[in-house]
Amino acid sequence: MVAAIAGLTALVALPVAAAENLNFAYGYPSTSAIGLAVDDYAAAVKDRSNGEISVKGFAMSLLSLPETSPGVRDGLADVGFVLTPYYAAEYSTNLYLHEMNLLISLAQTPTGKEPLAFTGAMLEYTFNKCPECLAEFKAQNQVYTGGGVTPLYNLLCKDVKATTVEDLKGKRLRAGGAGFVRFAEHFGAQGVRLPTNEVYEALDQGILDCAMLSAPELTNYNLHEVVTDITLGVPGGAFAGVAAANVNADRWKAMSVDSREALLWGGSQMTASTTWNFYTDDAVAIQNSKDKGIKIHDPEPELTAAVQAFVKQDLKTVAALFRDTYGVARAEEIAADFPPLLEKWYGLVEGVDSKEQLQALYWDQVISKIDPATYAQ
Repeated sequence: MVAAIAGLTALVALPVAAAENLNFAYGYPSTSAIGLAVDDYAAAVKDRSNGEISVKGFAMSLLSLPETSPGVRDGLADVGFVLTPYYAAEYSTNLYLHEMNLLISLAQTPTGKEPLAFTGAMLEYTFNKCPECLAEFKAQNQVYTGGGVTPLYNLLCKDVKATTVEDLKGKRLRAGGAGFVRFAEHFGAQGVRLPTNEVYEALDQGILDCAMLSAPELTNYNLHEVVTDITLGVPGGAFAGVAAANVNADRWKAMSVDSREALLWGGSQMTASTTWNFYTDDAVAIQNSKDKGIKIHDPEPELTAAVQAFVKQDLKTVAALFRDTYGVARAEEIAADFPPLLEKWYGLVEGVDSKEQLQALYWDQVISKIDPATYAQ
């Protein structure tokens, strides 16, 4: 009896694994492509961890977009949707990869799935071929688990039709990164750096003539209320400076290997959901704009040709710029390595027809090969 009681006491004294409760900060509306992706992330992590990890999303409240990186770094959020272009000095190599986004405007046989492929190429290069990228996240006390890419960028304008090279001259264009600023300046326009959530007011008050953004932002930020004209495929490219589910490194290290694996699984879901939601929202947003009376324009051939010429030149410019200004020592090497990887991903995404297939592709090709026991230690 004494032995039995002692054994029972020992069992009671064993530590019980406590459930993890994580908060996820993202500076987008809960109904946006990002908000819906966070819901998918939370569900995926809960399922993968057998209910041991619970994730609660905080939309546009816990941290704003510019606050997210330092907020995750300091533990104000456990997970965050980090946009690297806000912090060029901290994420120079990651940002350089983002600046390669214009490559998708040069696809020989475009299918519309180029952003899906660019996401995969970014994911694979960041995890497997860019130790500098991972070191930059580590320096900010963060762990990278996934990315994401928007659809092609268009000109979303108020009271402006911009379909020729001449039309762009003197216009004030919202630019989401340095590459888009260079685009504006190349065509005699002014690139204005503004967060997406300030574009509505800037267009409404005439501070901007047009915003260079993907079409889903028309819905995400109600821009259809102020936009009157859209020029498709100009400037082209996409926004790829996304670390979709960065985890606070201290929280990561304190977790079990199984819990880290669940977060990597969640990262593959967040990456796929973010990219797929944008991809499917693109055509819907354009159709909604037509239904609301917004005029949809195709660029004149001379503008299309001028944009492609700019892209080819800018890809050379950006390598030297990031080497000399931001200290990206391997800029030329990355510029040579990345295009073939992107071509490979063009083939990989060709048969993808659902978010589930995209998630499986990102997981099988890249993230499943990451060892949660040693990654980010």
